[in-house]
Amino acid sequence: MRTWTHPGGKLIERGPSALTDEELLAILIGSGYRGRTARDIAKELMDTYY
Repeated sequence: MRTWTHPGGKLIERGPSALTDEELLAILIGSGYRGRTARDIAKELMDTYY
């Protein structure tokens, strides 16, 4: 199984049903900020609110 560095590539190659809720949220967030990636932010939001 291939490992993607950004969920956008996974979305393009495998479609939205292949992504986790966290990966979909990271795509919506787009980019993070210094020291925090969009995936880091998405994980924190999912852990806090889901």
